[in-house]
Amino acid sequence: MANVNVTVQSNQNLKENIIRICACFTGWLVLFIFMGWLSKIVVPQVRTLKPKEQMFWQLAWVRAVCGTLVGWAIYLTFVDECLDRDHALATTDGSWTFICVLLGFFIFEEVTLIYFDIRYKTFSKELHLHHVFAFNGFFFAAWYNAGHFYAAKAFVLEASTIFSCICWCLLKLKLEQTKVWKINQMILIHVFHLRSAYEMWWWYDIYRDWANIKQNLPLPYTINMLLGLLAVSLWLTPYWTYKKTVQYFHPVDFNMEQKKGKKSNEIDKTS
Repeated sequence: MANVNVTVQSNQNLKENIIRICACFTGWLVLFIFMGWLSKIVVPQVRTLKPKEQMFWQLAWVRAVCGTLVGWAIYLTFVDECLDRDHALATTDGSWTFICVLLGFFIFEEVTLIYFDIRYKTFSKELHLHHVFAFNGFFFAAWYNAGHFYAAKAFVLEASTIFSCICWCLLKLKLEQTKVWKINQMILIHVFHLRSAYEMWWWYDIYRDWANIKQNLPLPYTINMLLGLLAVSLWLTPYWTYKKTVQYFHPVDFNMEQKKGKKSNEIDKTS
């Protein structure tokens, strides 16, 4: 008897996961507060940083913790046979947990980033654009109970987050001339190179699965995915790769550095 691939789709929906998403948001917020408390105990130099830098330090470490979930995304993308059966429609209870955790994170991330921008009169158009596409993608994955494969596939791009955190924190500790910083920075640059290759492969994957995407993936999800991947492929990843390469040879903090002739609300930030 021939093997037939049957699409697996969980019965869960967004409404019954609201409490879980709120709990995840609260969890990230508690981690943010905890990281601030722990950092001041373990790394006394943090107390000497400006309030703006202290908040960014906390955000950086929360992002780094979230970055470890890339391992989970890799499993869902490359190992989970259920999601691989149908990239557009397949969902599982495990992928729903992943979606809830990350949806809570991106809500936390955007709320704190807006607060940061208002309080310190900054604006990071690249980071806001990145988070809007990310939030929309995970929200649509929950709303339509579809596209969990592509949501996990997108999060693999966050493999650079941990190295970005280490880069910035070592800069703040004035350790940018150490071998540790230089090795981490070189790894970070190559991770961005791999991101570019991964994005090109994703475009090819979309091309191969286009008939299924067109027929089964909801239109808002598809539009957000294509526009987001276009922005990442042609703008954000090349821009961040360039910035991190320049930073390797000129180790300064682009997040806090005020450039000549540049307004305070145009400070550059990376993911």
